Amino acid sequence: MVHPSSSPAPYYSQGLRARFNIDRIRLEQAASEAAGGRYADIQYDVDEAKYRARSEARLKAGLNLPTAVPDGWPTKLTGPLTWSSGSFPDESEYVYHLTPADKAEILLALASFKELKLDSEKVDKYNFPLPKLGKVLSGICREVYFGKGFHVVRGLNPDDYALPDLTAIYLGISSYIASRRGRQDQRGSMLIHVMQRGDEASTEFDSIYSSDKPFHTDTVTDTLCLFTQELASTGGRSVFASAWTVYNELAATRPDLIHTLAAPDWPFDTYGRDPAFYRRALMYYHDDRLITSFSRRLLVGHAPFTPRSGGIPGLTEAQAEALDAVHFIAKKHEIKPRMERGDIRFVNNLGLLHRREAFENVQGSKPRHLVRIWLNNDEGMCWNLPRPLRLAWARVFEEEDDGSRGKYWDMAPLRHPITGRVLNTGGSCD
Repeated sequence: MVHPSSSPAPYYSQGLRARFNIDRIRLEQAASEAAGGRYADIQYDVDEAKYRARSEARLKAGLNLPTAVPDGWPTKLTGPLTWSSGSFPDESEYVYHLTPADKAEILLALASFKELKLDSEKVDKYNFPLPKLGKVLSGICREVYFGKGFHVVRGLNPDDYALPDLTAIYLGISSYIASRRGRQDQRGSMLIHVMQRGDEASTEFDSIYSSDKPFHTDTVTDTLCLFTQELASTGGRSVFASAWTVYNELAATRPDLIHTLAAPDWPFDTYGRDPAFYRRALMYYHDDRLITSFSRRLLVGHAPFTPRSGGIPGLTEAQAEALDAVHFIAKKHEIKPRMERGDIRFVNNLGLLHRREAFENVQGSKPRHLVRIWLNNDEGMCWNLPRPLRLAWARVFEEEDDGSRGKYWDMAPLRHPITGRVLNTGGSCD
């Protein structure tokens, strides 16, 4: 437990503070903003009736809302990222099935890597050689960064491998998409086990139901990698939508909300660290590409698990409407790819939004369990980032210079020693 008189842990390392001149930027304190008016009533779970009422009220209020997109922004985006629900009638358009030859090559790569006597997290595409499959994975990498923005590698059976070998395999395969892996929380967890809070250490738990999650991105990664270790008893699919398609609908119907999303005044909660919050935009048009980056949890909290910190700014009515608008437009255009155990999904986290559908873990079955990795391709594939996102990427993917965070590779879920509950379930981001 932190002593009440202790200073909050720094959110940025000393090196990043100096490099990005953070200490010269005087963030507003919540107390000085309190006089600015009430904040919007918005929660983590999306309320469609409240959203519709807010939208209607703002349109009727005569606010002189902008009728065109921001200067320099396109009126319509084109290209392979502008897809919708019916764009992929056959899953073969985004699923690669490992062949027997591929699996044999993976076993040879694993044997070669194990001869080096390195820990599983040391695997990369140079010590995990995949001469033929690697060419396929290179094509998938291009598809993730410059094509439709997502792909699934299918065919691994998690039961066929010891846990260290399985970890080396999915890390080895993912290294062909992007080689740098990032810290996903303040502790320095490199692998996050996405499991519903409350799942117990054994299979003797009560049935657990989890509702839909809203659309978001994992705010600090260019490629989101998810390995499916266990499926839910029912439901639980990962759902994708193109942020580019969402943008096009906003540009045609509510360009004023693009102005709101692009304004650099959204307050992101750092959950008890210093600074207590920071500000940046949710949407950028940079180097001829639309980039969307936000976690709903960091903007409104996720009660009762991580309620929004007290004393920091909330969202305005315009921000609340824009945040919900992104969700409901994305739902119109979403796809729900089928999931199988052993799937490795790669998602362009700069151009796509994602959410998770409701699911149930029933008593006597293994709970839904994904392993999440944050990947950065620093070999010319990652899109050019605007300065606020370069700072965020540096914090996650570059080495800390002050020892404030370690690196922890938990191949299995980290559990409470008494309750057995999973501790490193992760939020949308840290």
